[in-house]
Amino acid sequence: MDDAEIADRLLSYLARKFDRANLRYADGPGRITGGRDAAIFGFALADPPDALSGPLILRLNRPVISAERVTLEAVVHNWLASQNYPIPAVRVAETDAMPLGGRFTIMTWLAGRALADEVGNIGGGGSLLSQARGLLRGPAILRDITDTWVDVQLRLHALDPSPLLTAVADAGLDPALVTFDGQFAKIGAVAEQSAANQLKPGFDWLRAHRPAPSLRPSICHGDFHPLNIMADAGKVTGVIDWTNIVIAPAEMDVGSAIANIATAPFDIPTLLRPVFGMVMARILRRYRQAYAARRPLDDALVNYFQVFRCTSQLTWVAAVCAAGAGSAGTFDSNAGANALVKRVRALAGVSVAVAGR
Repeated sequence: MDDAEIADRLLSYLARKFDRANLRYADGPGRITGGRDAAIFGFALADPPDALSGPLILRLNRPVISAERVTLEAVVHNWLASQNYPIPAVRVAETDAMPLGGRFTIMTWLAGRALADEVGNIGGGGSLLSQARGLLRGPAILRDITDTWVDVQLRLHALDPSPLLTAVADAGLDPALVTFDGQFAKIGAVAEQSAANQLKPGFDWLRAHRPAPSLRPSICHGDFHPLNIMADAGKVTGVIDWTNIVIAPAEMDVGSAIANIATAPFDIPTLLRPVFGMVMARILRRYRQAYAARRPLDDALVNYFQVFRCTSQLTWVAAVCAAGAGSAGTFDSNAGANALVKRVRALAGVSVAVAGR
């Protein structure tokens, strides 16, 4: 359906759900850029019920997104919000796909823009010289936001994960959805179903080097980089995109962030790629040092979780290639898959590959 039909059907749905026959929009809905698994819209209602006051976000998921995932999203967001963690609160979580053609959530809108919004443009546009100058601004831009990035990450890692596991179970969900063991098993099952035999050396290495179960667990975002941190006038307003949430040692979050940023296939001119590589290495080194200065890190664990994240990303690429349809997101390209493969080889010393990439 087109955006106009989505807007009409959303209003009808909310009018029925909240028994407001004359409900109308004060603003929107307007489509917002972003959202690999969902269409994102911003809107506000005129004379709304209390639960729907203020600016709101509609996250309309693709039809393949399960009811389980939508329920989990609501539980995670609302439990973290109850702990005064900066995150949008979920006001509606609809697990029936009929009203809008996909399951959806409605949550509070966050003011501001991504903490690293300026970084996305540092190497783009203009002459080769201007792009090079833009790249060289990267460390200065990141230096100004690294402390904020680390601070909001440490706030998450300081929370006790046990009550979140209880909240997940109380919602009728399997707590394994958010445990490392559960996610490891899920990724392994996806690889097996996709006949991703070329990833087996990576999984064998991960099994052989599994972290001890006695290590202190933390709530980990799983993709905690500055593009998922919203800020307004230098103040964090919330953290978004909790698809990869997992309870694991804090090194999971640090390793995942490093791996995702280091291997993301940025569109950089060939001549500038060596410069870009040095800039990114410097940025990530500073981030790692800033975190370790406030909470000690086990370097071997950081590297382990880098390999885990890269192998996970490759597994989803393999699944899409095997299905012959869809998209695995950022890394679903030859450049993306090759960057992940090189990272695994560098850190684990094993060779992996994805058929078709």
